[in-house]
Amino acid sequence: MNQHPKISVIVATLGNRGIELKRMLETLENQTYKHFEVILVLQQEQDMWSEILAGYKLTTQVVMMSGRGLSKARNIGLAHATGDIVTFGDDDCWYERETFRQVVASFQTGKDVISLNMYDPDRQKFGRVQRIQTPKFLTKRELMSRSSIEIFVKRGCLENNEAGPEIRFDELFGLGATYISGEENIFLSDLFRQGYVTYFHPESLVYHAVQPRITRLTKTQMLSKGPLFKRMYSAPTAFLLVSLFYFKKKQKKIFREVLKETWTYQPRGER
Repeated sequence: MNQHPKISVIVATLGNRGIELKRMLETLENQTYKHFEVILVLQQEQDMWSEILAGYKLTTQVVMMSGRGLSKARNIGLAHATGDIVTFGDDDCWYERETFRQVVASFQTGKDVISLNMYDPDRQKFGRVQRIQTPKFLTKRELMSRSSIEIFVKRGCLENNEAGPEIRFDELFGLGATYISGEENIFLSDLFRQGYVTYFHPESLVYHAVQPRITRLTKTQMLSKGPLFKRMYSAPTAFLLVSLFYFKKKQKKIFREVLKETWTYQPRGER
């Protein structure tokens, strides 16, 4: 990797968070590391974005897409990315001044995939229980706790190469898709399967509001777990994991539906 690699910041948006996007763009403009581009993927046409972007001295691309779907939008963003490194910011996240400089320094030591730590400075809370306290390479199981806004990856790892076929977000998963979550876990799992292990930097932060914990999952979320496990693991492992998960969550009433959804789902693009 060259001394000053370019970062592509891919931001998928529905166009309803103008204030939050301004906050994000301001923290991008204030980065100490300046070699990056912003790719804004609009899932519906909004006239306001040209006015917002005009207020910042950033290298930007605006891409319109038809329909909706977070994973689809990120894949479209990847098709337009020109950076050596890509990351997937939400329109309501924001960054420390040194974030990009720290990320580049880590990539210069030979890392392929990096995960930061999500933190809410207002509530002074991390995005999850901090079971991992020190920098380390993550196991496949630990990838389940990662969020997409924390991910930075060398773009070359995502393209068709000697390690395997190209890697993209599975468009059946994520907001606006058939299964509403898990897209980042599958994305990192596919990288892991091809030998690209994620390195976790607990001290490097990306900011995002942490919502109050919801202990009871919706039925849609529950039905998504089986296909997620099946996409990441083998079918026998998926049925074992989904059985343990649902008995732990005491959701026996819909367990038959969960098993049926898991059986019916057929993973696409498995490696």
